[in-house]
Amino acid sequence: MNLPKDYQSKMQEMLGEEYLQYLDSFHYSYGQTLRVNQLKMEPADFIRRFLLSGQVSWCNTGFYYEGEQKLSAHPYYYAGVYYLQEPSAMAPAAFLPVEPGDRVLDLCAAPGGKSTALAAKLQGEGILISNDISASRCKPLLKNMEMAGVSNAVITCESPEKLADRFFGYFDKVLVDAPCSGEGMFRREPSMVKSWSLEEVNRYAELQREILSHAAQMVKPGGYLLYSTCTFAKEEDEQTVEYFLEQNADFSLQELPICDGIEEGRPEWTVSGREDVKNCRRFLPYKVRGEGHFAALFKKREETDCLDKVFEKADRKQIVKEQTISKEKIPDAMEDFMRDIPEWKQWKKRLFFIKERAFLLPEHCPDLRGLRIVRSGLYLGDCLKKRFEPSQALAMALHLSGYKKSISFPAEDIRVEKYLRGETVDMDDSELSGWTLFCVDEFPLGWGKCNRGRLKNKYNPGWRKL
Repeated sequence: MNLPKDYQSKMQEMLGEEYLQYLDSFHYSYGQTLRVNQLKMEPADFIRRFLLSGQVSWCNTGFYYEGEQKLSAHPYYYAGVYYLQEPSAMAPAAFLPVEPGDRVLDLCAAPGGKSTALAAKLQGEGILISNDISASRCKPLLKNMEMAGVSNAVITCESPEKLADRFFGYFDKVLVDAPCSGEGMFRREPSMVKSWSLEEVNRYAELQREILSHAAQMVKPGGYLLYSTCTFAKEEDEQTVEYFLEQNADFSLQELPICDGIEEGRPEWTVSGREDVKNCRRFLPYKVRGEGHFAALFKKREETDCLDKVFEKADRKQIVKEQTISKEKIPDAMEDFMRDIPEWKQWKKRLFFIKERAFLLPEHCPDLRGLRIVRSGLYLGDCLKKRFEPSQALAMALHLSGYKKSISFPAEDIRVEKYLRGETVDMDDSELSGWTLFCVDEFPLGWGKCNRGRLKNKYNPGWRKL
């Protein structure tokens, strides 16, 4: 690894005698890892089906697996049963104490690894707003959320400042996995080394502090804010935490778990020597089975009466109201199709139409008008004249028992492979007709239309296996 001289000097000064251990870490690998999606399957069931080599100690749904297994090509991957994720990157969502029913914001969400983990913790209850300021990065975010079967999320493409103007004190939990200099990813992605410089480190530190200031405004009293980076830079880690606490007296650092080589934050790397940064956690690649990472968990004080300015600012903010449900009549074709889904009676109360497209809004969804929305809740399908075409997202959010007209094949069946490649599939049951949910081992993959023993493939063309 051809590391910049300034970077080598900086790391040697920070790590001292451990610097050589850090350099040695570039020569070995921790293997490959995945995170089981609890919206689809429990970890105990997953363990019985795959050859795994250990659990990620800081994430109870994360596992190391043998490298010769091509799990990115397995049908379960396409069914959203698991997400391939670097182990240290699993920590932020695991550390944020999300519970079903919470209002959660993932402020820098793309490509979706942490958002899908947060959604699994919500278990379909409450609301998750996944935001990324980059429109291009929102595309993989949307795909990953749909593949995971998330039904209670809104995906936005906005600046933190604009979201703060709308959602002052609204969220129970906020995650800021901030853009950073990426030093902790040099081993995994050597191309990132080329863009590193001391100037970039300082630029990112300024950006992170700005993002955190907006994020803090959106946390309700008693709520939590998790800040993380994938860098070692003290300017972006302990010193950014230090700056945030100095600017936000109503927040305090919470202690995070220590396990399998995870280290405390370093007070000596702050400007003032703050002792409470020991509650932060550092992932060093020569001490953990993963890449470099940093995490800090803040809690907002229940009462903020010591900060009059907070109340003054709150008075000027727009009160967050619930989304107005569109009053369009449900087309007969959609009614005929959806009545086969047990939850349909409850879903009707949260339907929202944008022209011919039908969406299921999260319960108590906030007013989204004026924001750049990539996806409002679960996209159900299109109402086209006298027919209804269900969406790929709807298929992924269902279970085999969640739709009466379903068919399932074992993962080893060649028809599963043919389906994922977009081919027509021969069926055993010649009596099946019309829209059918195609599943692998009872996990939905998508839709097809059956007629006389053959299934016309309706799998999303952009998702097909090449």
